[in-house]
Amino acid sequence: MESEPYVSVNNIDMRKSKKVLVVPLFRNTRMLSESKQNDEDRYLQLLHMAFTEHQFFFSFSYDVTLTQQTIAKNQLHKHSHDNMWVRADHRFFWNRELVLDLINNGADEWVVPFMSAHVEIRTDCNVEDVKFTLLFVSRRSRYRQGCRFTKRGIDEHGNVANFAETEQILIFPDGRISSYVEIRGSIPVKWCSPVHMRYAPEVFIDENKEQSADWAEKHVREMIELYSDHTGASNILCINLVDNKKEQGRLGTAFKEVIDTVRPRVSPTPLSYVWFDFHHETAQKGKWNNLSKLVALVDDTFRAQKFFNKQANGTATSWQIGVIRTNCMDNLDRTNVVQSLFARRALVLQVGKADQADMAGKGLLETPWKSFESMFKHVWVNNANAISLAYAGTGALKVDFTRTGKRSFKGMFNDGVNSCMRYYLNNLTDGVKQDAIDLLLGCYRPDNLAPSPFSPRTSQDSLSSNITKVFVVMMLVFSTLLLLIPPTIPGMGVGNVIDPAESNIGHLRTHFLISLGLATAVAMYFAFKIMKKGSVLGAVSYTHLRA
Repeated sequence: MESEPYVSVNNIDMRKSKKVLVVPLFRNTRMLSESKQNDEDRYLQLLHMAFTEHQFFFSFSYDVTLTQQTIAKNQLHKHSHDNMWVRADHRFFWNRELVLDLINNGADEWVVPFMSAHVEIRTDCNVEDVKFTLLFVSRRSRYRQGCRFTKRGIDEHGNVANFAETEQILIFPDGRISSYVEIRGSIPVKWCSPVHMRYAPEVFIDENKEQSADWAEKHVREMIELYSDHTGASNILCINLVDNKKEQGRLGTAFKEVIDTVRPRVSPTPLSYVWFDFHHETAQKGKWNNLSKLVALVDDTFRAQKFFNKQANGTATSWQIGVIRTNCMDNLDRTNVVQSLFARRALVLQVGKADQADMAGKGLLETPWKSFESMFKHVWVNNANAISLAYAGTGALKVDFTRTGKRSFKGMFNDGVNSCMRYYLNNLTDGVKQDAIDLLLGCYRPDNLAPSPFSPRTSQDSLSSNITKVFVVMMLVFSTLLLLIPPTIPGMGVGNVIDPAESNIGHLRTHFLISLGLATAVAMYFAFKIMKKGSVLGAVSYTHLRA
């Protein structure tokens, strides 16, 4: 692997991968058949896609998968002498399946965990007289990993789709380090919304509520364990931002039901649930300030959770007790906006300027330090775009509010463009992308004795074949017009200078434009019907490795 130094500050060292070389550990001297060799080539193409579409970070000396608080807890509990891969957070250890043979054979010195993440560092930051370096890390879980419509909800192990842990680390000139952690993840209920070409695919919620509650309990207990202080104390706050109506409303209700079921099981650890209908609260012009209602509503819990802080000598003076877990439908756009609000409030507390930021008034949504605000908002916009690109294939929506604190026409136009791109990518290309992720993470293991997973299904249809059908309709209309309306031959009277050849060309042009218009109208009609009601095209437009 070729890499480049990316972060090097105060004993925190991270490298970013630039090029990955796939090397077989065991070579098979037996020749493969042509079909099997074609499968091998496809596997390599999928791996290339997986490596290309993710940003990977690693370190030979620093635990990139661990938060600052977890590193401190390991040192406190004498776990810092374990091998790096043993200390690694298994959720963010993306290459674990790839190096499993090395682990099983005791080749610990060859095992270096790498993570899929968004990492950004800003030096020379300052809030009045306080100077610091901001290190921003969003780690993406390898469990239930995938694309927007192919991975939703929770699995039997308590892992949720699109889970990400965001850590905001402040490094001060005197060696002090402070960090604040938030998480996001899919609604922890067994549900799905399979690709069906509808703009908003239908949501299916499993009717086995007890099973969903059991799985959600595993998820909550893991949060309690991983996001506790050095004494094991924790405090979990779940913020749900989905709409309080239609299918999103049904999901929100199911989420509340599992939390109500799980809460007494994990007592006495506090487990709170807040349902804030983001779209309803911010729907009208100028109503984005209503987000301050949410911040004020959970402020007591936010302050009780605190943040982590340690002195230059390693002594911890403050511990974060619990975590805020935020979600919307995709855990992208609405989630990022709300997470940035809490991150801003945490940073003000981390630099000790709460008394100057009016945290009960205007400071709920912004701070008075313009240069800091500009930097902070750009960092969160970059984070939103990075996570959205990995999960949905486009940049995030609503980033104009994150960047400027208000919505704009340009921002809404960009949201429309990104929404159209998401529709196309999520419905027609994410199948291959999901296959690449499954292969990289070891969710699918090739078997030379099994039939090729790339063989097309008998029911499979493709986008190209449907475009061909539209073209056939256009040509049929064109041919019919030629038969029913033959060209007229201009008369040869005095003053008539119309060339018969030009007349025929004009005739053909007219028929062609009529045919194109009718075919386009037919295509748009069926596209509208498909987007509104769905179509089998979306379900069979790509091949899954495990199909």
